[in-house]
Amino acid sequence: MVGYFYRQVTGDSGRGAVLGDFKSQVCAVGPQVGHFLKVCKDSWYANLKVYYEFDANNRAEGWNA
Repeated sequence: MVGYFYRQVTGDSGRGAVLGDFKSQVCAVGPQVGHFLKVCKDSWYANLKVYYEFDANNRAEGWNA
């Protein structure tokens, strides 16, 4: 299981920020699977993380991979 909490601490700025600072935040949890691969003489690592994002403010909610 993996997860994160994202909270934007400074507001958006610049000419494109016509809606104000538009700060966002979201929580996410989900599974992760990883595997080491032998490629020629090197070892590579690949993983897949799938999150369900919830409790969002100014962001989309739902599944994310």
